Amino acid sequence: MAKAQATVVVEGPGKGKPFFDRAKTVADTGNFDYAIDMYIQGLLREPDNLDEHKALRDVSLRRKVSGGKPAGGFLGTKPYFSGKSPKEQMLNAEYLLAKDPGNITHMLNMMKHAALGSYRDIIIWFGPVVLQAISTCKNPNVKQYLEMADYFEQVSEFSKAGEAVQLAYNLTPTDPSLDQRIKDLGTRETLKRGGYENVPDFKESLANKAGTQELLQKDALNKTEEFRIKLVEDAREAWEQNPLDAQNIAKLIKALLDVESDEADEEALAVLDRAFKETRTYRYKMLKGDVHIRKFRRDLRELNDQLKAHPDDKELQKKIADLDAKKLAFEVEEFAERFKNFPSDANVAYEYGLRLYRARRSEDAIAVLQQAQASPKHRADALQLLGRAFLDQGMYLEAGETLQRAIENYELASTGDGRSKEMHYWLARAYELTNQGPEAEKIYSKITQWDFNFRDARQRLAELRKQRTNAGA
Repeated sequence: MAKAQATVVVEGPGKGKPFFDRAKTVADTGNFDYAIDMYIQGLLREPDNLDEHKALRDVSLRRKVSGGKPAGGFLGTKPYFSGKSPKEQMLNAEYLLAKDPGNITHMLNMMKHAALGSYRDIIIWFGPVVLQAISTCKNPNVKQYLEMADYFEQVSEFSKAGEAVQLAYNLTPTDPSLDQRIKDLGTRETLKRGGYENVPDFKESLANKAGTQELLQKDALNKTEEFRIKLVEDAREAWEQNPLDAQNIAKLIKALLDVESDEADEEALAVLDRAFKETRTYRYKMLKGDVHIRKFRRDLRELNDQLKAHPDDKELQKKIADLDAKKLAFEVEEFAERFKNFPSDANVAYEYGLRLYRARRSEDAIAVLQQAQASPKHRADALQLLGRAFLDQGMYLEAGETLQRAIENYELASTGDGRSKEMHYWLARAYELTNQGPEAEKIYSKITQWDFNFRDARQRLAELRKQRTNAGA
């Protein structure tokens, strides 16, 4: 590999032409490695030259077809450039990618530094290639889709960022945060089209700009029933032409689920059932489970809305309780199967452990939640559930230590938000059960200062103080 010179190169239009011309010449002779070196040197001088980035990609694919191997060595591959600028880091990744054109790690690293360097055209061109590469993996990675969404968002490509989040959402449609992010990105894209995205105060633009409000109202028309039906029809037409294409399946499922009707759900289930039977891709079976869970939630929401209007209706209360129990039983079975298929996935372990705990199967939940604590996303919640499961099993010392770790792993533990209060409350309960009254009293006092009516913390605090007073009398 030709090393970059220590001298500073001059960047500008035309400065890389001698290298690009040389690259084309040697590539035509089959000397692809030298051609890649020349393209990288040329792009160092013209990093915005999108045509030459595309030409380099073409050469890398030709090299791959001819049997070219990834860059490597006994000590690993050294970076092409020693500098730390976004441009040099981007080209380092692009060099490695040219030697291994299907490597998603190199793709993401290239996108990361392209975003840092504000090479917007490169991200717009190559970003869809990366998304397609992720989608063709046997098990597409949600984090990689979201990473791409971040890079699109950094260069104000909100529509493409939304597409990336949508792909992540298709894999985990029970994650409400992804659904909300899709909506937020759609709003930002609407503002961008209206010229308001660069207003210094985003909230002010929403509150005070009549034009912004009008744009958002027009954009909201996309949520009408007529428009949703049109989306289903278009997605169905594309799917019928190629029913096993992952993108076609994802778009049709999303369009059907947005309709929120039993008929649309049944069609979605039929599409997913066919995809699973013909491809044996387990992800489609998981999505079938997610569709059923969404339907349970929708039915429960409708029943609870009825209960608000008729709070004393015993029959309605029983229907809700029965449906909630049926939903939980389905989820336990569904996530048990997922855990069996992905035993090392800590996020799946958390979802399964959560359902086991809700089903009052604390002993079974403990082993699963112990694996779930390896998930950075769910660690604090997994530890809290694990501590409560230990409490249910009468293992009070283990419960206290585990709940203390839950608090240590929750970054908002000192704020008194809902999760923080729950963690502290159950830790105090564990302290009571291990005869650590003073420690429990301190925690109940803290909770009462946060929220005077939280559970029975105030009453327990009063009882502990009474016991302490009587003991000292």
